[in-house]
Amino acid sequence: MADEQSDTANATVEHLLRPVPYVHESASCIKVLELFHADKRLYALPIVNDKERPVGIIVRQDLTEFFSKQYVKELKGKKPISTMMDDSPIIVDRNTGVEDVSRIILDAGMEHMVSGFIITKEKRYLGMGNGYDLLDEMTRRKQKHLFGLAHIDQLTGLPNRTLLLDRLNQAISVSNRAARAISLLFIDLDGFKPVNDTYGHGIGDRLLKEVAERLLTCLREGDTAARMGGDEFVVILLESDIDHAITVAHRILGTLRVPYEFGKKTISSISASIGIAEYPNHADELDALLAAADNAMYTAKKSGKDRFAVFAPPPEQN
Repeated sequence: MADEQSDTANATVEHLLRPVPYVHESASCIKVLELFHADKRLYALPIVNDKERPVGIIVRQDLTEFFSKQYVKELKGKKPISTMMDDSPIIVDRNTGVEDVSRIILDAGMEHMVSGFIITKEKRYLGMGNGYDLLDEMTRRKQKHLFGLAHIDQLTGLPNRTLLLDRLNQAISVSNRAARAISLLFIDLDGFKPVNDTYGHGIGDRLLKEVAERLLTCLREGDTAARMGGDEFVVILLESDIDHAITVAHRILGTLRVPYEFGKKTISSISASIGIAEYPNHADELDALLAAADNAMYTAKKSGKDRFAVFAPPPEQN
């Protein structure tokens, strides 16, 4: 389905935000040291001014190591934390993209992956983000991107053949357990090649994308529309008998024959030939089901196009 391609490309750092308490720049170093001792989870604390705007950051390890030296508490403990803080922290607005923050950290130095970064809203302190969460998010996004490349048709956003076969295999397993039929529709566009040849691949690609969008409007939630390649599409209808599949086929035929508008170009020569097969009545395994729907599609195309055909098993030989 098209929502497979929905991505977190516009994800911001706000969902990485942790509500770490801030410290005023006038607070004593001893006071901040006590905060670290009271909460072992705190790795760093943001330092803010009177307007709650971040002005620095103090890292637990730096402060505790400094005050572990003899007589340092007596000599420096009452000084304001502003004398010890890092006054060049990474500060980003909550709407900053995750990708942008990762680039900022790489440019500023990987030590900021350890200390973390400060997140603001309208320049006022909002919370902290840490490098570990950022790495996890980047890894998750990379994995999702790779999954998309392997399983999603990059033109239409529909599942590709690989994901289709996986979903069809799952649908067959569910059908076996629940004793419910599923229907498979094999769809081949009529008139697509002349459009590609006449108007070019740019228009052809736009047409395929619109076909994908129109297909999705004909299906229920839970059904699957996939692009097999070229101008071939396949639809999986869960818990569907032949009557329901025929109803959907009529809906798809009507939707796809509506003219396509691309700027000043109107294309009204597109239709579809659809083959319908049902599991388990027409086939008892995945490859046979695909072949049955494909055969029925060719029957529809040979019968005049812009129509559907239901798979008819060949007569048994005596």
